[in-house]
Amino acid sequence: MKLNVLIFIIIIFSITQLKAQDYKKDSLQFKIVTQIKYKSGTVQNIKLKKVLCDYCTVQQTKQLGLQALKLAELEQDDPKNKKENGIKILSIYIRLAKTDFSAIK
Repeated sequence: MKLNVLIFIIIIFSITQLKAQDYKKDSLQFKIVTQIKYKSGTVQNIKLKKVLCDYCTVQQTKQLGLQALKLAELEQDDPKNKKENGIKILSIYIRLAKTDFSAIK
């Protein structure tokens, strides 16, 4: 009897944990492509190439782009992104709650 109760409690706990980790129901994910240009190991410039969002307004696209540029600036000195000379294309994924995204006017 005690074993059955223990198994029941474990199953219920596992199911609630799975529901808590489901982010797809209440959030949106956006892909933004940026370009970092390096010359002699230093950053020359960072450009926004594309914001992939079919249903965004102009203002929402602009805000997502600005946030991606800030994130690209933070990533520019990461050894896996850094180049001696050339261009690094960086894809940035931003996840926002639907309520936060709709608040961007």
